[in-house]
Amino acid sequence: MRNRRRKRKIQVFLMLLDLFVLILVISLAYMKMKPAVVKAVTVEAGTGSINIKDFLTNKRKNGSFVTDINNINLNIPGAYEIKIKINGRIYKSKLEIVDTVAPKADPVSVIALKDQKIEATDFITNLSDATEVTVSFEAKPDTSIPGEKDVNIILKDMGNNRTVISSKLTVLNVKSSVQVEAGTKLNIKASDFADDSKLKVNILSDLSKLDISKPAIHTIQLEVDGLVVESKIEVVDTTPPKAVALDKEVWKGDVLAAQDFVTDISDASDVKVTFAEEPDFETLGTKEITIILEDTYGNKSEVKSMLTVKEDTEPPVFSGIKNQIVYVGDKISYKKGVSVKDNKDTDISFQVDSSNVNLNKAGTYKVYYIAEDSSGNKAKETATITVLPLTVTEEMLNEKVDKILAKIMKEGMTKREIAWEIYQWVKKNVVYTGYSDKSDWRKEAYRGIVTGMGDCFTYYAISEALLTRAGIDNMRVTRVGGKTEHFWNLINCGDGWYHFDSCPNKDKRQTFMLTDAEVEELTRLRGNNYYTFDKSLYPRTPEK
Repeated sequence: MRNRRRKRKIQVFLMLLDLFVLILVISLAYMKMKPAVVKAVTVEAGTGSINIKDFLTNKRKNGSFVTDINNINLNIPGAYEIKIKINGRIYKSKLEIVDTVAPKADPVSVIALKDQKIEATDFITNLSDATEVTVSFEAKPDTSIPGEKDVNIILKDMGNNRTVISSKLTVLNVKSSVQVEAGTKLNIKASDFADDSKLKVNILSDLSKLDISKPAIHTIQLEVDGLVVESKIEVVDTTPPKAVALDKEVWKGDVLAAQDFVTDISDASDVKVTFAEEPDFETLGTKEITIILEDTYGNKSEVKSMLTVKEDTEPPVFSGIKNQIVYVGDKISYKKGVSVKDNKDTDISFQVDSSNVNLNKAGTYKVYYIAEDSSGNKAKETATITVLPLTVTEEMLNEKVDKILAKIMKEGMTKREIAWEIYQWVKKNVVYTGYSDKSDWRKEAYRGIVTGMGDCFTYYAISEALLTRAGIDNMRVTRVGGKTEHFWNLINCGDGWYHFDSCPNKDKRQTFMLTDAEVEELTRLRGNNYYTFDKSLYPRTPEK
């Protein structure tokens, strides 16, 4: 019997133990299945901040927001996904922002003038709500009818909460604006604002300071039965522009703008000038055209003008062309004193064809003057150039030489200094061309000075003319041998004879006051017997 009882107790204990284990297993399983965060957290719009604990099912645990809460506007209703990190795992929840509180505001009674524009916001003050509120009329009052009116203002927030505010509107029988024409004399009286003669209206603003020369809106103050209100003076432009028509003549193909057909435009604002229809500038004859004048405010007027299109058939006309007589070697300025005019073109150029003229050879030549205007009309005139043989007298040569020496010589200069100035002048003022008339050195010196061109004989001849006139002893030296001739000078400035060659050379070496040894060395360097000469015919130079 005892054993049986003992056995039963053991069975009951084992059954209780199994039950405890089962409950423990179920509890642990439930703990594992229980979510770590709530499905959603709901807050009222305007809430100051959000607490992470509100999203956790187990408030004793710690977590952190993955979502940047600062980027969520807590004043705007809506549902926002929120990510939360707990023990390294990311969970998702929602933040629901709701607006359940209706907007509040205090009513404002409004006094308006006749036909004055009013807004719903004029009728409330101290508006408050957690979200953005739209303010509108339940029924917009009519300000064209004077009197007192009840006005209902609807306040509606982003949560669709709605509040109705009742207010009062009093419309005075006074105009909210008076119009005047721009550019006129301002002559507005207080009575112009009152439609009710019983109302006592005074203008408080100084109207003399208003600028009514152009369209604008000026706000002024009125006193109506002791009440100060604001009205407006609207400066308007309803007058179309005016202008004086101009008849125009143009050449075929030329184009004029619409502005070219009018003058003395007058208006209070800027005026645009256009053609009613684009004119035909190609067809010859006279036709009427219509010009449209439109100001900034859309006022339009028309002006009639006459357009005459004509054709240019006249060629340019030359003046100042004449036959010329020159001497061999002279220069000619073919365009000097010559001009050309045209009946159409104000700036016209011309060309000179002097390709047949040879100023280095006696004869009679033709030179042609040619001009063409923009219409294709051509003019061609001819002049005769007579080139006579050059006969040079000593007086003619000296006249040219003396002018040069007067420019390069200064009082107190030594002969060597004068010779150096002559050397430089010849080098700078004569261009080597490879041609000269070697029949008469005086004639070639004259020709070289006049034309500024020549070869080595020209350089020698000019140098001799200048040196001789300057009182410096000199003589001609002529090359012996070589493929071509060469001429230069020997000069004596009082300290012996030296070689003087003003003719240019490719090596650009200075050839002023050279000794025999120095010209021999140059001959070696240049080749072609450059300074080879018969020494028996000339005095020796100093050794150095």
